Amino acid sequence: MTAVRTTIGACAIGAACLGICSGAKADIIFCSNFPHLVYVAIAYPQTDGSNSWISRGWLNIDTGKCAQFDTALQVMTLYYRGESVTYKDKGKSVNTVWGGGGDGKFAILENSNFNFWNAQTKVLDSTLAGFTKIGATTGEALSVRFTFDADGIHTTTTTYGNSAPKP
Repeated sequence: MTAVRTTIGACAIGAACLGICSGAKADIIFCSNFPHLVYVAIAYPQTDGSNSWISRGWLNIDTGKCAQFDTALQVMTLYYRGESVTYKDKGKSVNTVWGGGGDGKFAILENSNFNFWNAQTKVLDSTLAGFTKIGATTGEALSVRFTFDADGIHTTTTTYGNSAPKP
């Protein structure tokens, strides 16, 4: 990642317009124990019955911090991709990627925030990148706390039923 990305804020109005909000509380929280800044992108199905996907990114997560992706987001299936800021390790430039080998490919912009509909296909100037499924529910919106571990390899995922995770 060479460009600076800004944190994605809540978009309650846009989410309400998409019809993805409900009365149930469901939090999607990302945390980082990784020693460098981590950027997160997510993908989830559109709710219009079109069998299409939405991809969104990038949420910035500093070491030792947690952030909720979007306070209005209510989804039943969720995919993620995490990428670290480029850093030096033993004289080499390194960019750590989580979820890139994954379960699906969705549209992203590498150096800018994005919000793509029909993200299962290449959209505008995007590229298709690998994402990994975090979880899915059949009845209520998914609540999850996802942590990028300090070793740069592992992640920790906790999903919740009726009680949402706390940041």
